[in-house]
Amino acid sequence: MFDRDLPLKKEIAKNIKELLKMNNLNQIKLSELSGISKSTLSDYLNCKTLINISNVEKMATALNVEKSRIDPSFSIKKELSIKEKTIETIAAHIDDNVTEEEIEVIKNYIDFIKSQRNK
Repeated sequence: MFDRDLPLKKEIAKNIKELLKMNNLNQIKLSELSGISKSTLSDYLNCKTLINISNVEKMATALNVEKSRIDPSFSIKKELSIKEKTIETIAAHIDDNVTEEEIEVIKNYIDFIKSQRNK
């Protein structure tokens, strides 16, 4: 089975290992400082599990670093507005199976909705 998160897991594992080395820490001490179990840390370091947001925050706090220093996806993510989230959700539902005619219907519906605002 293909693990699409593997490249990110590898990057996070590399980052954690570098931070451990820079701070003269081992997994046990990081576990104590962060409150993340030793087994969970081991899973991150061995690319078995993708780190969750809560643990990125705990680890970043314990190591006094930015979250992006652990998980690079934090450096590219920004908080999306409700409008941006909605657009992203709609776009996710428009895939290769949607015809040009269907896209035109979607555009027309959006125009119709906008026109109703002014009434």
